[in-house]
Amino acid sequence: MLTEDLKEQYLELRRAILKKEYAYLNDKQREAVFAANGPLLILAGAGSGKTTVLINRIAYLIRFGNAYESGDVPPFVTEADVSALLEYYRHGTGLSDTRLTALLADRPVKPHAILAITFTNKAAGELKDRLRRTLGPEDSDGVWAATFHSTCVRILRRECERIGYKRSFTIYDTDDSRRVIKETLEALQFTEKDFPPRLVHEVISRAKDKLLTPEQFARQSQGDHRLSQIAKIYAGYQRRLFEANAFDFDDLIMQTVRLFEE
Repeated sequence: MLTEDLKEQYLELRRAILKKEYAYLNDKQREAVFAANGPLLILAGAGSGKTTVLINRIAYLIRFGNAYESGDVPPFVTEADVSALLEYYRHGTGLSDTRLTALLADRPVKPHAILAITFTNKAAGELKDRLRRTLGPEDSDGVWAATFHSTCVRILRRECERIGYKRSFTIYDTDDSRRVIKETLEALQFTEKDFPPRLVHEVISRAKDKLLTPEQFARQSQGDHRLSQIAKIYAGYQRRLFEANAFDFDDLIMQTVRLFEE
């Protein structure tokens, strides 16, 4: 059991060592890396190191958890451990990486509990490569690092049966979607001249971006004859997708949100 003085010394050493471990970052970058609790918004220009902060923050959470901001002292820490930390801080010797992590960590995060999400495949690929170089394959492969859409596909492959789809679902591209819209127009006896498939597809896509179901879109379109007719096309189109066990690109996010909500 440590005395109060030794506890205080331990907490000061923990913060000092962590600052030293991340000395290659500037003050603001370190502040972002160490902010383990709650939401954090980083505003910075191109080339200023946002991805570097993201990679280091993930690595920090996995290795140290909330160590820097924590006021808790692990119950197993002894006076000899505090002396070893002091030696490490002064000379960088006496402790292996594994032992240092064990002495400093506070509620470290499991890799599979981290989602690093971005907009493009290129950015996601860079994220994965840098995580692998920083963390090694064992931890980096556990982190969910991907685009919004590929993350949603991964979730739907696991859980889509809860909303009535089979896990073997197909993803329709733009050409597939417009083919289904044409089939729906024909079934409703609407002409492509009055309702060009490209235009209808764009309207449906915008509705899905707003997370509007066919029923919600129909209610919202009351009073507008043309939109009310497109709402019928939307309903028929979505029914055909479901019967084919297919999602279009917009569905990947919309149906994942539905899955979470329902």
